[in-house]
Amino acid sequence: MTDLLEKDKDRLITELSAAAAADKACGVLEKEVDKLLLTYNESAGSDAERDAAAHMMQAVRLSLPLIDSVGDTKVWERGRGNDESSGGMSVTSLLLLVGGLVLLGFGLVPLVLTGVNQVDSDSMTDFIVRCGSIVMGAVILYLSGSLYGRPKGSVKKDYQVELHVDADSIYRNFRTVILSVDQSLEEVHLGELQAHREQAGNIDGRPATTPELELFSDLLAASYSGDPEYALEKIEAIKYYLHKQQIEIVDYGKGTEEYFDLMPGTKAGTIRPAMVANGRLLKKGLASKG
Repeated sequence: MTDLLEKDKDRLITELSAAAAADKACGVLEKEVDKLLLTYNESAGSDAERDAAAHMMQAVRLSLPLIDSVGDTKVWERGRGNDESSGGMSVTSLLLLVGGLVLLGFGLVPLVLTGVNQVDSDSMTDFIVRCGSIVMGAVILYLSGSLYGRPKGSVKKDYQVELHVDADSIYRNFRTVILSVDQSLEEVHLGELQAHREQAGNIDGRPATTPELELFSDLLAASYSGDPEYALEKIEAIKYYLHKQQIEIVDYGKGTEEYFDLMPGTKAGTIRPAMVANGRLLKKGLASKG
């Protein structure tokens, strides 16, 4: 499967790069998993290898979301609400501005006109009041300026995070997983070869017996001899071999019709004998009913 994956490398990396998002990248890899499994099954040596590959690739498919695929991360910021950078002149700010100017004027104008040095002890109280008016006016003007620069209302911001996949990193991780699958499949293949070697010489999963081997050997010798009479003689040995296995050869006749499939013919007779063991039909015969 690793060799098959290498053939798809350029195409796969291109599709992963185009996918961008991690969930779409998983979809690309799922299609590749299906393709690898389908191609592998066409050349697999046994059903056991196909079954093992199917189970392993299903595990790979389920683990795809776990592959480390994050590359670049982009954060998008979007604000909702007032787009103006400042609130402008509100009513409160305007009132504070007017009030601050009035207080400054109330405190400064008399002092400028009369002069600070001309203030005597009798007018000290008036002087203190006017200085306080100046300070209060300055504080109120500061508050007015603060309100003027404050944005109107609140601006709510939304953040959207985009995780872009690293196509090369995904391919390397995916190839490592497929390489592990290949190693496991190789172990299954070697196990199959060992099982076939151990079963060599078996017939239907059991060791061949000496009588079976002798019968087959005689039949092959008859076929090689080119002597029809010798071949017929060895064929008769089959009946004796089956008899020793408690399997009887039954010809078509009165009382044995139930063991045969009948077909039309010019003369009644056995075409293929039936095989019966202890009265139980093993293989139905074929006969002409005439």
